[in-house]
Amino acid sequence: MNFSVAKIILPVAINKSFDYKIPNSLKLKIGMRVLVDFNNKKRVGVISAFRNTSEIKINKLKTILSDLENFPSISKEHLNFASILSKYYLYSQNEFVFMMLPQYLKKPRKIFFKEISIIKPQKDKFKRVFIKNDTFNKRYTFWKNIVAEELEKGSVMILFPQISYLNYARNILEKDFSDRICILHSQQKEKELFLNWQNSRKRSLILGTRVAIFYYPLDLNLLIVEDENSPYYFQEEKPFYHLLELATLLSKFKKISLILSADYPCLSTYKFILNGQIDFKDNLSANKKIEIVETKGSKIFSPLLVELIRKNLSDNKKIVLLWNKKGFARVLYCNSCGYSFRCQYCSGFLHLLDVTTGICSYCYRKQVIPKICLACNKGYIKGKGLGIQRLEAILKNIYPDVKIATLEDMTADTQIILATSKILNFLYKDEFFDVGFLLDTDMFLSQPDYQATYDTFIYINKLSYIFKDILYVMTHNKNHYIFKNLLKWEEFYKEELQLRKQFDLPPYKKIADIIIRGKNKNKLSKRVENLYNKLKQYKNVKVYGPLENYPPKLRGKFYYKLVIKSKSQIRLRQILKNEIEQLRASSFKIALIIR
Repeated sequence: MNFSVAKIILPVAINKSFDYKIPNSLKLKIGMRVLVDFNNKKRVGVISAFRNTSEIKINKLKTILSDLENFPSISKEHLNFASILSKYYLYSQNEFVFMMLPQYLKKPRKIFFKEISIIKPQKDKFKRVFIKNDTFNKRYTFWKNIVAEELEKGSVMILFPQISYLNYARNILEKDFSDRICILHSQQKEKELFLNWQNSRKRSLILGTRVAIFYYPLDLNLLIVEDENSPYYFQEEKPFYHLLELATLLSKFKKISLILSADYPCLSTYKFILNGQIDFKDNLSANKKIEIVETKGSKIFSPLLVELIRKNLSDNKKIVLLWNKKGFARVLYCNSCGYSFRCQYCSGFLHLLDVTTGICSYCYRKQVIPKICLACNKGYIKGKGLGIQRLEAILKNIYPDVKIATLEDMTADTQIILATSKILNFLYKDEFFDVGFLLDTDMFLSQPDYQATYDTFIYINKLSYIFKDILYVMTHNKNHYIFKNLLKWEEFYKEELQLRKQFDLPPYKKIADIIIRGKNKNKLSKRVENLYNKLKQYKNVKVYGPLENYPPKLRGKFYYKLVIKSKSQIRLRQILKNEIEQLRASSFKIALIIR
């Protein structure tokens, strides 16, 4: 049947297609990209349907200017999934459809595709499994055969939290699947991403970061989320999603298996495991040695710590001291008037980088530190608070004959290494050290966030994999409940869940942090106050704020936050959809974290 009207999806923030007249010269299919005139500009659109009628008279419709491909780059299935996502998240079907297109195809260029014949695997059951083990290598041995089996029938997608992790895993996977691997992530150049996307359309093993899920092929047969407890799976900007949610939605939609793989599950996943909604496979973890050491007094290098380091040095151990603060001093101030130096673009204090230079820990802008205070013109500038370079200087006084360096500057003969949390990247290199000392445990536990204890638990346990002998955890508060079950993860999880339930926190209640930023502080404050008053009118939700976000100023923009809590995730998302939609077209920018 020949149609006269095509419904065209355009990259605009509304759930609406636009009618265009089909010229007789074009043979079009649903999912094809076409070039149209929209608001007197040539735009790329995607055909979503055909009709013979329109609400607008046919002779008044604009005509499609040209086709841009011979074979649809978007399938009917992808159009349907984009529609589902638009009901679940705060963005339109139109926007999701264009997220499924590589950037190369969003431009008005003609592409000739080799037509792909795909027989979608017959799946009839959505299933979730959690695979637990300490390292990627060990987890991979568990699901390697499953991947090989599913690749015989269709495609498999494995998602990673960071590109460095992806590259590490790629080296391992290439030994078994070198001819099937396609890489998809947002740091690739336009043409490279497009070519990889094109190659991944049939019976491929796709390795990607979170954005790759929007590029899934029609014959996707298995989805794996590796290191599923990673914080990098949050997408705080458009379209505000968490990969675990999106992976679950896609797996349910396609009725395929979803494997979650990590050293420890996130709390929401563990709750599903307890409820029998996710199968659990523990592939036996290795014995780790973690020792809690209680410190007394205000000095970091207590006599006990000094002696422990000395003992391990005498045993020829390579030691790592972990302190997650860079620089020499954390705050620069005037010894006369007390003025503290801050970054002119952010609200953070300047840290002393070297003798004459301060650096902002947020935007990394450097600033020359004057010899005399500019506020009172008489005081001298001093630093307080310990950074990692300052610790290095203290250590060299204590152990003058020992080779000491930061992680970035270490050599093969370095005996004491000073490192920040970036040392976790060594998990992706299969490089190990002998002994570790976590010096700033209490700093992690004291963060003003209900996630602090859980995040510290995950951090300590990930650190322990890097050390062959032992990880010493230094703390002033040995009675904190995290230490009671540090090596009994299920006991810790059950206690954490019990506390979360008691205080109405996720995963028992849904919480959304709405973070709004703008250049004008007064206008921003009023806008946030108005939003707060609107949100307060809704029943069965609690709203907190407005609060200055931390940091309250970043790169020249001010940040405010509202927190909204609801028992119902559907209710929360509907409220957010109603109210935030109005802010999207304003000069204010929004970030949203839903937990």
